[in-house]
Amino acid sequence: MAMDILVSAVVSDLISRSASFLIKKCSQQPDADKNLQRLSRLLLRAHAIVEEAEGRRITNQAMLWQLKMLTEGFYRGHFMLDIFKFRALPGGSTEDEEEASHSSAMSKIHPAKRVRSSSTNTKMMLSGGNSATELHEMADFLETIIADMKEFVVFLGSYPRMNRQPYCTYLFLDNCMFGRQMERERVLSFLLHPEAAPGSENLAVLPIVGPQRVGKSTLVEHVCRDEMVRDHFSMILFFRENSLNDAGVTDLRESGLVKHQNSHASQKRLLIVIELAGDIDEETWKRVIYSTSRKARGSKIIITSRSKKITKFGTVETLWLDLLPPEVYWHFFKTLAFGTANPDEQPKLASMTMEIATEQRQCFVSGYIVARLLRDNLDARFWRAVLRCVRAYKRKHLLLFDEHPNVRMRRDEPVYYWRLGGSGRYFLICDYYQTDSCREDVAEVTVQDVLLGRDAPRGRFEALGWTSRLPPYYNYMISCVSQESGSGVGRMKRKALDLSGV
Repeated sequence: MAMDILVSAVVSDLISRSASFLIKKCSQQPDADKNLQRLSRLLLRAHAIVEEAEGRRITNQAMLWQLKMLTEGFYRGHFMLDIFKFRALPGGSTEDEEEASHSSAMSKIHPAKRVRSSSTNTKMMLSGGNSATELHEMADFLETIIADMKEFVVFLGSYPRMNRQPYCTYLFLDNCMFGRQMERERVLSFLLHPEAAPGSENLAVLPIVGPQRVGKSTLVEHVCRDEMVRDHFSMILFFRENSLNDAGVTDLRESGLVKHQNSHASQKRLLIVIELAGDIDEETWKRVIYSTSRKARGSKIIITSRSKKITKFGTVETLWLDLLPPEVYWHFFKTLAFGTANPDEQPKLASMTMEIATEQRQCFVSGYIVARLLRDNLDARFWRAVLRCVRAYKRKHLLLFDEHPNVRMRRDEPVYYWRLGGSGRYFLICDYYQTDSCREDVAEVTVQDVLLGRDAPRGRFEALGWTSRLPPYYNYMISCVSQESGSGVGRMKRKALDLSGV
C-alpha cells in the first residue's frame, strides 16, 4: 500500500511538472513572436539612421561614437533575428549532432584538442538559450539607443553628403570599405586638422596598430584617395619596410613610391605612409623625421604595424584596429555569399551559412574564398558538401596543430585546405601575398578551381585567391603545394612546419 502511494505521488509530481513546462512554453511563444516583430521594427528604424549617417561626412567624435554603438547594436540584432529565422530548419540538427558527437570523441582521445568556440556568446545564441528573454533584452537595448539618438538625427542634416553610387547591398560591400567608418573619420581628422602651432617644425605622427590582415592598408589607402586629402597635400609617398633600409638615402622622394602628386597645392606638404610588419630602429626613424621636416613644413606621417612598439613614435593617440566582431562578420560573410540573392528566400542555405561563417573565425582570406565559391553555386547539396568539408578541415588541424586552421591562416602559417570531389592529393596553402591587379602575369589557376576538385598542377604552384575591388586593388595570391595523400599525421605536420619557413 505504501509503495502504491509513493508511486502515485511520483507520477502526480511528474504530470504536474510536465504540465507546468508545457504551459510555460506555450506562454513564452506569443512573447517570442511579439518580441521578434518588435525587434524587426526597431532594426528597420536603426537601418534608416545608419544608412543615412554612412552617406554623410561626420566629423564630430561624440556623434561617431553614438553611430558606432548603434551600428554594433544593429548587427547584433540582425544576427539574433537570423538565428531565430534559420536555426531550427529541417536538416540542420543531424549535422549538428554529428559535429557534437565527433567533438566529444576528440575530447576523449586527447583532452587538449577540444573544439574551441570563436565566441562564447555566439555559441550560446546558436544553441538557443532563453529565447524570449534574449529577444526582449535585445529589443530593449536597441530601443534605448534609438531613443538617445534624437539629437543625433537632428544634427545629421548639417553634415555634407559623400558622393556615392547607389549600389545594392552586395555591390556596395564588394566595392566599399566595410565596418570602419569611425576609424576612417579619425584618420581624416588627423590629416586635415591644422598644425597645433603655426611654424612648428614638429611632425604629427599617427600610429595604426592591429593584427595581420585586419585592414590597416585598406583603411589608409581609402583615406589617401579622399579628394580633400589630395588637395591638402602636395605629395603622398608610400614606403614599405625594406625601402627605408638604405642609410645613404637622405631624400625620401628618392626611395618612396609616389601615390599622388598635386602640383597646384597651396603649400608643399608631404604625407608619408610607412607600412611595417614589425618595429623600426631609432636611426632609421630619425632619418625619416629629418628628411621630411627639412623639406616640407606641415607634413604628416602615418605608420602602420602589427607591433605595439611603434606607438612610441606617435604624437597623437594610437588608432587600434581589431578583427570584426562575430555578429558584424556574419553580416559581411552572408552578404558576400548570397550576392544579389535574398537569404530570406533561401532559408536552408542561410542556416548552413551561419555555421560556415562561424567557422571562418573572422578570417578575411578564407571568407572571401569560401563566399565566392558559395555565391557561384546556389545549391543546397553543394553548400552542405562545403559545410562538411569545413568541419573536417577544422578537425584535421585541431588534431595536427591543436589550433583552428583559419587562425593559422591569418598569421600566414601553412594549412591543409579542404577540397571537394575526394581528390587523392593534399592541397597545402603555404604563403599569401599581394600583387598589383594591373599586372598581366596573373596565375591562370584560381583557388576556387582547386577546391572544386579540378586538376591542379603537381608540386608547388601559384593560385589567384581573389581580386579586391577596394583600393589598393590587389590581386591576393596564394602559394600552394599539391602532394600525394597517404602521408601520416606526423609527416603532414613536419611538412607544414618545414614550409612555414619558406
